[in-house]
Amino acid sequence: MHDERGMSRSDFLRSLVFGAVAAGSGVSIAGPSQVPGPQLDLTLDELRAFAKISGLTFTDAELEQARRDIATDRAGFTAIRQATNDYGLVPPNVYRIPGEVDELGPFKVDVKPATVRPKRPATDEDIAFMTVNELGHLLRTKQISSLGLARIYLDRLKKYGNRLLCLVTLTEELALRQAAEADREIAAGKYRGPLHGIPYGIKDLFAVKGYPTQWGTEAFRGQVIDENCAVFEKLSIAGAVCVAKLSLGALAMNDVWFGGRTVNPWNAKEGSSGSSAGSASATAAGLVPFAIGTETSGSIVSPSLRCRVTGLRPTFGSISRFGAMCLSWSMDKVGPICRTAEDAALVMASLLGRDERDLSSIDRPFQYRSPKDLKGIKIGILGRQDAEYALMLASLGATLGEFKLPRAPQGLDAIISVESATMFDAITRNGKLNLVKENGWPQSFRSARFIPAVEYAQAERARTKLFRDYEAAFAEFDLVVGAGTVGPMIYNTNLTGHPQIHVPFKPDDKGGYTSFSLFAKPFQEAKMIAAAHVVQMKTEFYRLRPDLSKI
Repeated sequence: MHDERGMSRSDFLRSLVFGAVAAGSGVSIAGPSQVPGPQLDLTLDELRAFAKISGLTFTDAELEQARRDIATDRAGFTAIRQATNDYGLVPPNVYRIPGEVDELGPFKVDVKPATVRPKRPATDEDIAFMTVNELGHLLRTKQISSLGLARIYLDRLKKYGNRLLCLVTLTEELALRQAAEADREIAAGKYRGPLHGIPYGIKDLFAVKGYPTQWGTEAFRGQVIDENCAVFEKLSIAGAVCVAKLSLGALAMNDVWFGGRTVNPWNAKEGSSGSSAGSASATAAGLVPFAIGTETSGSIVSPSLRCRVTGLRPTFGSISRFGAMCLSWSMDKVGPICRTAEDAALVMASLLGRDERDLSSIDRPFQYRSPKDLKGIKIGILGRQDAEYALMLASLGATLGEFKLPRAPQGLDAIISVESATMFDAITRNGKLNLVKENGWPQSFRSARFIPAVEYAQAERARTKLFRDYEAAFAEFDLVVGAGTVGPMIYNTNLTGHPQIHVPFKPDDKGGYTSFSLFAKPFQEAKMIAAAHVVQMKTEFYRLRPDLSKI
């Protein structure tokens, strides 16, 4: 065995690397003398300045030793970048919710929403604003065809999509083909389930073969990815009909993309918020009955708040992200934006299941029955105990208590900063980052280069503590509720992986409206959806429509 005593760290690591290369390739390497020496172009003052970021000081002798090791590390960084020139690669130590997965039980999905038996409305406009559950009944009872339904939504997308700046690509040929197939199958008695023949829109960070996938920014305008994302595959198996690719804020931030700022259908002077900007705007405007969004930190619930629709962020790992733009491999989640909570349950159910192409995805059960009341459900209230939505939840049978928000340490934003900068390292280096003018990602990606790796790892350790703190805070409750999107909880519950649903509540006397969000323990979306459903059946806010004549 080679004796590494007396060698510098650089020489020892180089001997390991080159020894492994030789052993694996059959190539004979004479020894370290044939390896080019490290480039010692960093000064001690530069290293001293970088150490200062972490509040550290070192002697000149210590810095000189580090300088030689860093030179070797930099050569390794180059090799790693070359080896990871595949956007689909994510770390194998992807985040998993601590202590939960093994307790879930067998993979079983069984969703039974409320029974509805609507008659076909007289106008296409009225049809456009029906729920997924209601449209499914029209299709099953042959009061409308999938082709007829697709044409209603395609026409509305053509009329309003560009006005709202929510439409990126109309997938008309695909939609008509899928709808015709759905009609043939339904006519033959082959019924795939509640989404069979239902149109939908998908956020334009998901790859769909034959169509551009442009991630909202000029830097990737015209990009075509020759594969179908897992979400599209799942929805196609369910018989759903893809009518459009919808806008997102550039690289999944805010509501500005290369086409402009996506509009809130309720107020043309406002953007729709983001980053699932087009998914929320199109659903609110009746351009699709449901849409698919993604969330890293608020990107489903925030535009749902602005556009007055129901947005569901499932537990982390529930839905495969294969074929979707990755912003943060340990935080990104896929979820539906719909009119009602039960519609969201139907969509979510169709998307669940382990996918070997997404290391974070798991098989997890999801069973839901439409409830009549909330007896036996204990809900923690964050904020005003006398809020109208809280009183309504209590009147429906829930028991209420005070929820104490765990305090998170500062610095956890390092996690999303480092992971997003890693995913877009290539455009930071090749100059395409300068084309991202729609928002502040360039500054974030550059600043993240100065977050030391040790501090990033410390943030991940603090994240484990944060999950434990939330687990303790949730222990006595089935659900937690708060006003709007409950801003103080958004980033932290995205870090911990907890599910959230945003629920529009009531119009106010100022032309706006009130809403609330429910949070559940991991994998307990059914309880969250049940509480949202009973409130929505009381208020029927989902029946209200924006005035598109003002757009």
